[in-house]
Amino acid sequence: MKTIKHFALALVAVACGLGFTSCDQNKPDNYADYPQLIVGKWFNFTPDESIFINYDANGKMTLIGWDKVWGWMSLEGTYSVDGNTVIEKHAVQDVETLPDQVDEIIKTIEVNNNILTFKTHSLRPDYTEHVLYRVKEQFDIKGNYTYLNAAARVVPAEGKTALQLPEGLLFNGENTIPVESLNGERIIDASKAFFADATFAEDGKLNHTMNGEAKVKNYTLNGNNLVFNLYEGSDVYKINATSFPDEDGDRLFIIMPKQAAWIGGFVSIIEEQNEGKKFSEAQIAELEKEFMATFETFTVILSLSKK
Repeated sequence: MKTIKHFALALVAVACGLGFTSCDQNKPDNYADYPQLIVGKWFNFTPDESIFINYDANGKMTLIGWDKVWGWMSLEGTYSVDGNTVIEKHAVQDVETLPDQVDEIIKTIEVNNNILTFKTHSLRPDYTEHVLYRVKEQFDIKGNYTYLNAAARVVPAEGKTALQLPEGLLFNGENTIPVESLNGERIIDASKAFFADATFAEDGKLNHTMNGEAKVKNYTLNGNNLVFNLYEGSDVYKINATSFPDEDGDRLFIIMPKQAAWIGGFVSIIEEQNEGKKFSEAQIAELEKEFMATFETFTVILSLSKK
């Protein structure tokens, strides 16, 4: 009997080796679901990096964020999944410490319903695992928050050194605002003051204290699209942002890209320096157009802590 048993096992081994019957034919493909599982929005916000990635169902991808190795990153392009490998091809690339265009980045991954892990990175031999969490696309934003940290990227368009103001309006005695006056640190300071003590209330009101004065603004949240007013009692300047909580719900992230509404943050400052003068609708439209042409990138990523 022992001889027969050994003989039978030998036959099985030979069959597997020769492929007469696939011994793995009933074994599931561990990566078969990866092309579907990777679709969605992912994030990792830690002291070492702030990353937001969107892999959509049509094979397009975007990445925006910052890390300690590459600094600021903004990527747009396409992606494909082959087994446990994702191949990204970038048509638009803005990487602070990577001046040369890189057409392709290859990463090995693990992914399930809620966690995406990058295991290796084709451009970074010393890469260690990076874990990202799936963005909650429906969530309750209501609560009291305080500023935690931020990253900003402000890049003027080629050849632009100043923001031209409408005729007759001055900033520090000049008819222009130097682009260096609108640097990332200044924008972060303004964001810190705005969200130092902020409450998203049930009635669509954003209550916050700025420079010791209580303010009430309007806001709406539709999925991850957060819209809030810059000024009390005015719908002229509305910031459009992408917002979502962290995996535990105790932090809130707000990503604000370049948009004409940013100019609203400077209108009051300019009007204060031009006593008795107010921007007309035509001047505001002119200034917004000039702002969009002056800056190639004007993006802020905020992290708020829920109290």
